[in-house]
Amino acid sequence: MLFLELKVSFSLDDKIELDRDLSSALRGVWGRVLRSNFCYQKNLECSECNFENCTYFVLFEKKYSTSEQYHPYIIQARFCEPGVIEARFKFFGWVCENYEKLLYSIIKMNGRRLMLQGKEYIMELQSIKDREGRVLFTRFSEKIKRPKLIELDFEPEECSAVEIKFKTPLRQKEGGSLMPNFQWEPFAKSLIHRIRFINKHFNRDELPIPEHIDISSTLVSESEAYWSEKPRHSFRQDSKMSIGGLLGKVRVENISPEMMAILKLGTYLHCGKQCTFGNGEIELKKCQI
Repeated sequence: MLFLELKVSFSLDDKIELDRDLSSALRGVWGRVLRSNFCYQKNLECSECNFENCTYFVLFEKKYSTSEQYHPYIIQARFCEPGVIEARFKFFGWVCENYEKLLYSIIKMNGRRLMLQGKEYIMELQSIKDREGRVLFTRFSEKIKRPKLIELDFEPEECSAVEIKFKTPLRQKEGGSLMPNFQWEPFAKSLIHRIRFINKHFNRDELPIPEHIDISSTLVSESEAYWSEKPRHSFRQDSKMSIGGLLGKVRVENISPEMMAILKLGTYLHCGKQCTFGNGEIELKKCQI
């Protein structure tokens, strides 16, 4: 599965600094850019348009299932210093084959307005780098460098124990309610479902994921997970909501080789709900029993 990560820096026309996640706000700006640049019939709603391969529709509006919906990208953004936003755009699957459109859409965010706490700020694009820190574009560039795409594989591995660190909130449901404490089974089932969904709809089913993956033998030997709030303000819907979840770390033992492969993919594709806004980023550390 193809994977592309772009690290993007924007400066604002004011030295504002907020200790809050900006992923939702930045996604809104990017969505407006996609619509203005790639929508062919702006006078119509997407449901009335026959262009099913429209870049905006594919990335923002298309429904790939009647139940759970996942998008082929993740956006994470915060202030790294007053007036400077550091963002990460992660893309996966066949959408990476259109990396020139993805880069173009991010570059066109330059000069756009970002609404924060009822005030508008002008965004100026400073640089775009790849996952390894190689500069692809700056505001002084005359041309754009080609990004490096990563190939993700399904790689089963024997591992007696692993520590899972939640770098951003894991928002997970169990029995219709949000999970206040870490539970292995709903976490594992949800992650398997997410990886299968992405593989089917965005990767042409090219990863050889087996039909059965054993999760029943796995035990949680240590848990230091705790709940952390993460507010989101949707200007499109004019509403505020929480997309908080679990932070901290857990240690699990007796992981099947196939589930270990799923966990490794999860370090790139995230876990749980609201992954589009950066939730569910995990880091793995192998341990000895």
